[in-house]
Amino acid sequence: MIRTTRSRLVVAGVAGVTLACTPLAAFAGSGTGTVTTTVTATATSGALTIAGTGVAVSVSTAPGTFSSSIGATVLSVSDLTGTTNGWAVTATYSDPAVGAGLGADNVEVSTSNVVPNALGGVLASNVTTVTDQLLTTPVTVLTTGSNSGAGVTAATAAVKVRVPQTAQTGSVYGGVVTYTVASVR
Repeated sequence: MIRTTRSRLVVAGVAGVTLACTPLAAFAGSGTGTVTTTVTATATSGALTIAGTGVAVSVSTAPGTFSSSIGATVLSVSDLTGTTNGWAVTATYSDPAVGAGLGADNVEVSTSNVVPNALGGVLASNVTTVTDQLLTTPVTVLTTGSNSGAGVTAATAAVKVRVPQTAQTGSVYGGVVTYTVASVR
């Protein structure tokens, strides 16, 4: 009996090998098939942002005269919204949280050095800058106007300050200039 069982296993193994080695054509059928790829795309809105490194500066000037440019801040406007809208950067003056404020009529702002980054941005010729604008009201310091603002654009903003005419020797004043960006359309 042992020989008979062994013989059957060997015969079954040989049959299995024989089927596995049979050419595929022997099993080929006919028919058609399709493959479908379904894609779902969601539109995402990029951001219009402004970044820069804030600076803290001090200056000693005679009362009633403006200082030279101080507080140079490199602003980076990043418009990744995918639109052709332009943008505008606005500078706003506010008194310091503690201490005497210079007052908006004693702070001027200027912008310059507009350059697109390596990945694209707005050319200097398409951005309007300002020179020595008083901050008595919010001032648009950079704007693309009707030009597209797409990409990343850098510019430099600086201020000049004037100690009030009525200041006494040793009086300390302060002020805060805040830059914000918004779409113009």
